[in-house]
Amino acid sequence: RIKGIFESMTDDELLSSKTMEDSDALIAMSFMGELLLIAQNINQDVGVCLITHMLQLSLNYGFCKESIFALAGCSAVLHSLSDLKASKRCSHIALSLLDRPDFKAILPRVYIPIYTCVLATSEHPKKVCEKFLYAYKVGMQNGDIIFAMYNARVYCVGRFFHGARLDEVVRDTQVFEKQMIEYKHTWARNVINVLRIAALTLINFSDDPLQHSNDFLADGKKLLKKDIEESGRFKASVYCFFFSFVAYIFCNYDYARDLTKTRWKIEKGLHLRYMVNEASYFDALLSIALAQRTKEDEWQKHALECYEKVRRNIDVMPHRILIMETEMDVMMGQTKDAIGNYDKAINAAKESELIHEEAIANERAGDFCLSQGDVRASNYYGKAYNLYLQWGAEGKADNLKKKSL
Repeated sequence: RIKGIFESMTDDELLSSKTMEDSDALIAMSFMGELLLIAQNINQDVGVCLITHMLQLSLNYGFCKESIFALAGCSAVLHSLSDLKASKRCSHIALSLLDRPDFKAILPRVYIPIYTCVLATSEHPKKVCEKFLYAYKVGMQNGDIIFAMYNARVYCVGRFFHGARLDEVVRDTQVFEKQMIEYKHTWARNVINVLRIAALTLINFSDDPLQHSNDFLADGKKLLKKDIEESGRFKASVYCFFFSFVAYIFCNYDYARDLTKTRWKIEKGLHLRYMVNEASYFDALLSIALAQRTKEDEWQKHALECYEKVRRNIDVMPHRILIMETEMDVMMGQTKDAIGNYDKAINAAKESELIHEEAIANERAGDFCLSQGDVRASNYYGKAYNLYLQWGAEGKADNLKKKSL
């Protein structure tokens, strides 16, 4: 019913809606807004119900700042249902309503569901990261400490997945962790702790059995097991993604497969999924690698499904489409133009200024050449090695050096 009402109203009608003044409605919206904050991480079914009631009250009594929070949450839910048109419309209306002077304080709560979902790829990822840093500052200035910490966490995660130097990512997590401890924000602190484990593994990983890192992400495994046992499903899905990403980088495809399958199982009970665009992209690359190794139709199917998700959602970073298409051609045995296509993907990744993804593209090109007995493999591996070093992933660079000898 509510969706029908929204669809029947123009953007101008929604944006010119009156401001909520009814005191009982304002109290109810404030209360539900706080409940929504909790429900998003604990019981997403309750979260969807809260969003529905908040939007109904807004239609009846006018908009308040919590209405924008509900619109942003609605945008995220619609995005998870692949209704991109409706999701983008909700996000546009929510962001436009932030221009009202009394509503700016809610900005930290609005940016996370919008810029981690439907608008995550609308701008260059480094610009999107800066939005989270801005939202963190707004939250601190307005006393919204919880969402200031959430935005700090998403900022650190975004920097990690978008190619910032890993030592800088580690330093960021250490700085923000001090505030998270001070304000007792356990959830955000746990996430950046796991993020730091992932970054340090890339920096310090060793094949030496005498070193602790030989037990790949051992600390992370313990955290993941604990959250699954305690039914922290959303948090567990986040951990699975971080660890599977690192496992993929190290070409530990069996471990990455197990973690990804665990995440997919967890996500069946979730309305909202973490970093949908990033996860779909790396799921596609992993599925392609597994399809090439196992020759199983299941992984080809997963690769195609993930490719379609990325293709529908991506507005920037064209190199991702190029590398996926090239990898899928190789997977299907269509290798005639593979080298030229890998080069196109590598050049596009360089233009996108995502150094780690440029490194991955070079490594995949090296893998292809090696499989074909092509001497150019060493050239691609050499470029990948240097790029991983520039990223700060000395552990991965050493791992690649041993692999390519």
